[in-house]
Amino acid sequence: MKLSKEQIEAAFRTELQALLDKYGAELEARDHYSGYAECGEDVRMTVDIPAIWTKAGDLVREGTEIDLGSHVWPNPTNLNVK
Repeated sequence: MKLSKEQIEAAFRTELQALLDKYGAELEARDHYSGYAECGEDVRMTVDIPAIWTKAGDLVREGTEIDLGSHVWPNPTNLNVK
């Protein structure tokens, strides 16, 4: 069965949103050289995951920022191509 580009995009967005929801994370792309001649040449993606605290003030999970860089490639061994 051939999947349309719309179906592929919808499935990808659904799975990506589920991963972001699982960690309460935000995905952002921004230019790290804004205002300089290199503006637009170093757009980097980051994932921000907030810390989680109990009501008693105990840290359950540290917050973190994950720098994904400007490209993220699939692991070739995980491609589902037949």
